[in-house]
Amino acid sequence: MQSRGVKMLARITGTVLLSLVVFVIVSLLVSLGVVWLTDGVLRGVVIGVVCGFAAAFVVSTVSIAVGRNEGRPRRRAGDRNGGPEGEEDRQKR
Repeated sequence: MQSRGVKMLARITGTVLLSLVVFVIVSLLVSLGVVWLTDGVLRGVVIGVVCGFAAAFVVSTVSIAVGRNEGRPRRRAGDRNGGPEGEEDRQKR
């Protein structure tokens, strides 16, 4: 039971750190690009921060979705519905 808690804590920590790194990098690059194109520092900072938050949100969301699907069986090539296959589905074949 303790190893499951440690795994969850490690995944949360990794997601937060990755989101933070993505936020900083995207914010800086977009801010510098907008400042370079428009010569508006305030506009560059605002647009950079918004884009950084959006990128961090996407990274966090994808990480959560991958973590939730970690324990499910993988879809087979011939499975049309794409969902996990239950016992009832196997008996119908």
